[in-house]
Amino acid sequence: MDLKGRFTHIFFDADDTLWENEQYFRDAEARFTELLADYTTPEGVQDMLWRKQEDNIPLFGYGSKTYLIGMTDAAMELCGGMLPESIYYGIKKIITELAFHEFRLIEGVEETLKALYGRYTLIVATKGDLTEQLYKYRLSGLDKYFHHCEVMENKDEKNYLELAAKLDLRPEQILMIGNSVKSDIAPVVNIGGVAIHTPHEVVWVHEMMDMPESDRIIEINDIREIIPMLI
Repeated sequence: MDLKGRFTHIFFDADDTLWENEQYFRDAEARFTELLADYTTPEGVQDMLWRKQEDNIPLFGYGSKTYLIGMTDAAMELCGGMLPESIYYGIKKIITELAFHEFRLIEGVEETLKALYGRYTLIVATKGDLTEQLYKYRLSGLDKYFHHCEVMENKDEKNYLELAAKLDLRPEQILMIGNSVKSDIAPVVNIGGVAIHTPHEVVWVHEMMDMPESDRIIEINDIREIIPMLI
């Protein structure tokens, strides 16, 4: 697909597209499973945590704070309604370390942004806790390449249409780059935009779905592959 000259704006997902994220949550889940090992099987802990997370996301959104609530809810149920002090402080420690984990950019990201900067209006389009996402955005040092960071309520068709309207773009003028089929690819092509899928080896279960069929989806293995497509 020839993309040169078709777009003025390029939208980038943040977590696991620009910087590492999901692996830290997986590590936190593993530690939580160990913490509750006396109460049920690892599979039982994992299933309970996922169910509590799905219950809480519509109420509290995304991010480590919601993860704290989900872990606490899961532990409370697994512990029979009484949360031992050691479990409570164990959860708090896991979440604190999750919130302040080592920060690592995805390989090739800065090289790609440097190449595109000045030629396109670059925008981060992410979702999650506003404070948490903006903190990571500023910590990344990538803000010098971007026009701004848009922290969306969700990343569905309605949200992308609102984003397009906010920037005075037609839906077909959206070019979205990201790792999540559910959040970055499917809703964009559903409204007429173009999406570039840059997969990450670790995918959050909440974000899993089959890749839709569309001639407006491009799959790449390395984010640097977009440079010759656009320049």
